[in-house]
Amino acid sequence: MNDVTVTVSGFAGNTPALHVSKDVAKDLEWTTFRVASTRRYLNESGDWTDGATLWFTVKAWRTAALNVIRSVRKGVPVVVTGRLEVDEWTGPDGAQRTGLVINATAVGVDATRGQVEFSRTVHHDTVPEGVPGAPGGGGGLAAVRPGAADPFGVDAPRDETDHGAEAGSRTPELVNA
Repeated sequence: MNDVTVTVSGFAGNTPALHVSKDVAKDLEWTTFRVASTRRYLNESGDWTDGATLWFTVKAWRTAALNVIRSVRKGVPVVVTGRLEVDEWTGPDGAQRTGLVINATAVGVDATRGQVEFSRTVHHDTVPEGVPGAPGGGGGLAAVRPGAADPFGVDAPRDETDHGAEAGSRTPELVNA
């Protein structure tokens, strides 16, 4: 099978949503967010013109999902590389719909559009005590809500370089699947 691998540069159209499903062995986390990519070109008169905007749904899995939740917010410029797929479904009106999905192998904040600070992810074999999902810790990732204990370290205040987001807006949206 030949996979189509693409790299897309654009802006996050929404703050990523974290999904958690119960796998046979353990929880499986993934995140989804939308990316808008608009081609710019020089027109015949020498002026820059915006072309059509393409929208992609981006999916990241496991540890990458948690890193995306910590790093990407609506409006942030991103570069995404991954396997391109077409998602097909029936809309509420009964019409067939399709959408472009990128199963991400790499997601990064675009440093050509602003300053980026990197910090390495530290992987632990066990969940620390007191964190939702730990024994007696509050029932898993779905228990994380604004104001709750923050196992992902995403409730830190944001500074003014964070594209106008309000302080405390870094709590991920969690969706149980």
